[in-house]
Amino acid sequence: GGRGHGNGGDLGMETWIFVLLLILPNLAIQCFVWLIVYCCVYKWGCCGLSISWIPCYLCCQKIPLTSWNSFHRSSCLSLHQGVMNRHPLQPELVTRCGRCSGLLRRWTRYRTRTVRGNNSFVCEVCHPDTDPCKRFPAFEVINTDSNRFNCFSCDFDVCGECVGKNEEKWFEKRQITCV
Repeated sequence: GGRGHGNGGDLGMETWIFVLLLILPNLAIQCFVWLIVYCCVYKWGCCGLSISWIPCYLCCQKIPLTSWNSFHRSSCLSLHQGVMNRHPLQPELVTRCGRCSGLLRRWTRYRTRTVRGNNSFVCEVCHPDTDPCKRFPAFEVINTDSNRFNCFSCDFDVCGECVGKNEEKWFEKRQITCV
């Protein structure tokens, strides 16, 4: 038995290099595509995750997406006015609802019960173009009692940082015009 061709299962070094050169780029491309999809959906939030229900942050029920409209919110508000009062109106703020120009409430962490997702929010000033029919985990902010300002009737949320910036701008403008 010499070293000829046809030794059964022995593959030469050139064959292994050729196989690796074919497989590695393909594997790298697949990994890159999965990384982009993962980052787009879970990290950057650009695509959003499809949902079929929304956790109501007042009644703490899972509301079908088709029912999450002003009708649910108005009936929910009527039924749960006592709970709503635990989230104080903020008449001292210049910042108002971006939809109805009404007063915002400082939405606290108080809930009648916990439902997955009912204690986080997406600031509509930081992320104005998010689809309300999707979740954007990368944009969600956990409510800390002092960082969520909300108009429940319009389902409009503003984070504490944006409220602070808006209030500062208003006071700066007012000082300039008063001098």
